[in-house]
Amino acid sequence: MTVNSEQGLHARPADLFIRTANQFSCDIKIKNLTAGSDFVNAKSILRVLSLGVYNGHIIYIEAEGTDELQAIQGISALVKGNFS
Repeated sequence: MTVNSEQGLHARPADLFIRTANQFSCDIKIKNLTAGSDFVNAKSILRVLSLGVYNGHIIYIEAEGTDELQAIQGISALVKGNFS
């Protein structure tokens, strides 16, 4: 999905992203397709910030576990709603 937040995935948006990801028990990974990064733990603020996701970048999120569908839906809604 494309990040359309003016700040990208930095500071406040990253904090909201991490808080949302940590609501779920499944493993969640994210990578920045635009920058060609590897997957990182989506529940770690330092790992997410290390991706360098800016406005217009495309991210890919993967979840595995009992509540994986809910996790993807929740995170997708957050990103599509521009972290508001």
